[in-house]
Amino acid sequence: MTVDFNRLKHFSMTYVFMDDEEIACEYEQTEQSPVVAPDGNSVSFTLRNIDQSEDKDLYSVVLVKEGDDEFYIKSDYFEDADEPYPLDVEISDDDVKFILEGENEDMYLYGFFE
Repeated sequence: MTVDFNRLKHFSMTYVFMDDEEIACEYEQTEQSPVVAPDGNSVSFTLRNIDQSEDKDLYSVVLVKEGDDEFYIKSDYFEDADEPYPLDVEISDDDVKFILEGENEDMYLYGFFE
């Protein structure tokens, strides 16, 4: 099954830091709708931390589809905003889960269908 960015209407992200203890940060899409590129191979949107006392910044996110099962994320959330990071993908009937695994942290980005 392939991912159609035009069908994804809302995004949220959970970022889990696994140092001495596990800390999760939750991010939600802003009110602005996601923007899909004319060729359908990328989607852009903005995320913000649900806990505004913790982090008031807004983060630009671009998901890029290179093939049916090859996806990348670029975001100013990361130290190098222009670096495309490869994602694992899990697709269900309700959503798409994009996964980025790091040494001490994991990111789970959910795209929800209409």
